Amino acid sequence: MTHVIGVIFADSHYADVNELTKVRPLGALPIDGRYRVIDFVLSNMVNSGMINVAVVTQNNYHSLMGHLGSGKHWNLARKRYGLTLFPPFSNLSSSGSDSRIDILYGVLGFLKRSTQDYVLLAESNIIINKTFNDLFKYHVAENADITVVYKNVDDGASKDAIESYILTDDQENILAIEKGENVSHATKRYFGYVLIKKQVLIELIEHSKVRGKKGYLANIVARNIGNLKIKAYNFDGYGRKIATISDYYNASMEILDKTVRDELFNSEHPIYTKDKDTTPTRYFTNANVKNCFVADGCSIDGTIENSLIFRNVKVKKGSVIKNSIILQQGEIGENVHLENVILDKKVIVRDNKTLVGTDSFPIIVEKGRII
Repeated sequence: MTHVIGVIFADSHYADVNELTKVRPLGALPIDGRYRVIDFVLSNMVNSGMINVAVVTQNNYHSLMGHLGSGKHWNLARKRYGLTLFPPFSNLSSSGSDSRIDILYGVLGFLKRSTQDYVLLAESNIIINKTFNDLFKYHVAENADITVVYKNVDDGASKDAIESYILTDDQENILAIEKGENVSHATKRYFGYVLIKKQVLIELIEHSKVRGKKGYLANIVARNIGNLKIKAYNFDGYGRKIATISDYYNASMEILDKTVRDELFNSEHPIYTKDKDTTPTRYFTNANVKNCFVADGCSIDGTIENSLIFRNVKVKKGSVIKNSIILQQGEIGENVHLENVILDKKVIVRDNKTLVGTDSFPIIVEKGRII
C-alpha cells in the first residue's frame, strides 16, 4: 500500500472523554499499560506497507508530539515521506470548529505534494489490529471513488445518537448515511476509516471551502451519494471505538480477556509504541496479583485483581485494587480500597482512602490530584 497516504485525526469531533482528554488529544490517551490509542491505527498503517502518514491535531498536542517523535518506533523516520505531524490549522473558524473540511484544508498542500494516488482518512480512537490491504484491494477492484468502512452491530440493538450508520444495497453501494437517532433498521455502523482517491478528496475539499460547507467525514460522504461511486466495506473481528468513558473503560477491561488480547497483540502484526527504559516491576511480600496487566517500573505490595497498572505505579501494603485502571506514576498508599476506578497520571491516593464506582460509571480522578 505504498500508493496510499495515511491521514490520522488525533482528535475526534464526537468523543466525550473530557476527564481524560483535558490535557491530551484523544489519540494520546494511554491504554493497556504501555500504549497510546493512536498506536493501533498507526501500526495498522505501517503493517499495511504505508510509508507516508500525516497526523493532524487540534489542541493539547504536545504529549502526542513527545510520544510520536520522529516516527522511528513505527519505522517512519525516513528521508523520503515518513511521519508528518501537523499542529492545529491556524485559520480555523473563530468558533473553534473541528470540521473535517477545515482540518483537511490545512493539509491540502501536503496532499498535493505527495505522489500517492489514494488517501486513507482515519480516526485515532479505534482499537483494532487489522491491516488495510484487503480494503485497498476491494477499493481498486470496485474502481470506487470512496470506500467507507463499517462494522456490523446486532439488529435491534440501540443506536447511539452520536454515531453514523450507513444503508446499502445488495452490492454494498451506499444509499444513505444517517445519525443514530434517525435510524430504525440499519445495522452497519460507520467505523472511522474512509479510503478515497486523492484527486477526488482534493476536489471535495476545494469545492466545500469555496461554498462554505463544513462537516465531518460521514457528512461529506453523504452529500456526494449519487455523484460519486461510494462503496461500503466490512471490518470483521474484534474492534472497539472509544467515544465515551464507558468505551474506554470497557475496552481496557476486555483487553484482559485472553481471546481479545491474542487478537490485538500478535507477532504477525505487532502494535508498535514508544519504548521506555524502565526497570522491571518489583513484587514484595504482600503482593497478590490476579488477571492483571502490570507494566514496567512498578512497585507492588498489595492486592490487585482484574486491573491495568501502567508504568511506575506504586501500590503499598494492605491496599486492594479491583477492576480499575491506574495510569503512569500513580501512588497508592497503605490500606486503600479502589474498585471500578480510573486514575489519570500522577494521582496520589493517601492511606486508608476508599473509592468505589461501578462498571457503568467508574470514578475518574484527573491528572495530578491528591486524594
